[in-house]
Amino acid sequence: MDGRRRVVPKVTKKPARKAPAKRTTARRPAKKTTRKIARRPAGKMEKLGQRLDQSAGLLAAGAFQLCLMGVVAGGLFIFLLSLFSGTLGTMPERIAAAPEHVARGFGANVMRVTIAGGDDLSTRQIMGALKDDQRGSIIGRPLFLIDPDKIRTRMKELGPVADVAVQKLYPDTLHLSVSSRSPRALYQRADGAYFVMDGEGILMARTEPTDYPEFPVVSGTNNPAEVGEFLTLLRRYPVLYTRTAVIKAVGGRRYDLRFRNGFEAMLPADGTAQALERLQSLDAGIGSVGDNLNYLDLRDPDWAYYQPKAE
Repeated sequence: MDGRRRVVPKVTKKPARKAPAKRTTARRPAKKTTRKIARRPAGKMEKLGQRLDQSAGLLAAGAFQLCLMGVVAGGLFIFLLSLFSGTLGTMPERIAAAPEHVARGFGANVMRVTIAGGDDLSTRQIMGALKDDQRGSIIGRPLFLIDPDKIRTRMKELGPVADVAVQKLYPDTLHLSVSSRSPRALYQRADGAYFVMDGEGILMARTEPTDYPEFPVVSGTNNPAEVGEFLTLLRRYPVLYTRTAVIKAVGGRRYDLRFRNGFEAMLPADGTAQALERLQSLDAGIGSVGDNLNYLDLRDPDWAYYQPKAE
């Protein structure tokens, strides 16, 4: 070695330069732009319309107040008049009848009543059923205020009427389609009065036995409707039905039959249909059984008891 010292240069690391941060600029809100609309001055016609609108509102409010005051004043006048004239007690009836009086003024009042069916009813009966206890005859009453259900109920209270359809034929006609009951027997009341009755046991009208000689007479009960079921059963045997003179209810449980030839049959409470079958097979109403026997007792389901006629 030449005795010289080697000098090693000292290396110093410079710190790495940081990249400058990106500068962000805040977004400014969009500037609102307002448009000013110049209002056009109202013209003469617009001003006139505004004044008319204001005047109409005032007039409507004034008219309403005047009407209200008129109603109150009219009611007060009527009340005072009724009070001093002594008719205050009839005020509720007058108020209730007010709508009908107003309706009559508009027309469409009942001027004709037409009827289909109901041949057993007289015109007087029908018009009496249509008459209102408070308003009187149906003629002249407003057609659209007529209650069909009420008319139907009143008409069905008449004995021969089974049902009725009510139609309003504008402008002035009320039409009734009447379904009548069919008479099937006579009912003799305890006091001896006779009534014609239908197959359901509904009494139709008072009558005389000579008016319906072809029908049997029901007796022995205060409730003719309970005979309706037996009467329907008896009509299934035409010979017996047409030859039966009297149907007598016994104790509300069973029936005795007296035929036109004088023969009598006592029917059981149970097995009535079987007993009628036996009578039908014996020709009880027209055959020799009635000529030879006074009665036949069928109340026992196993035995039949009879009484022969005296020779």
